[in-house]
Amino acid sequence: MNHAIDRMTGWNPDLTLATTWIRARIDAARTEEDGGFSTVEMVIGIAILIAILVAVAVILSGALTTKATTVGNCITGANSTNNGGCS
Repeated sequence: MNHAIDRMTGWNPDLTLATTWIRARIDAARTEEDGGFSTVEMVIGIAILIAILVAVAVILSGALTTKATTVGNCITGANSTNNGGCS
């Protein structure tokens, strides 16, 4: 290989290899079928996740409200004879 000629013509084997590799990756990306989720599947999945989160929030809200009422009754009846029904 004559490096002087390579410098004059601008041919660089490393650059050629990189360019070929990049072009091959671009061609492969253009021809591959999408193996991921479609938009409809993503929307359905997100809707199910939101429904689960709302159900959990409603259950926790009910449990917290009940417990807060119980604690409030204990505080209100703390000076009574039966301690407000608290144990």
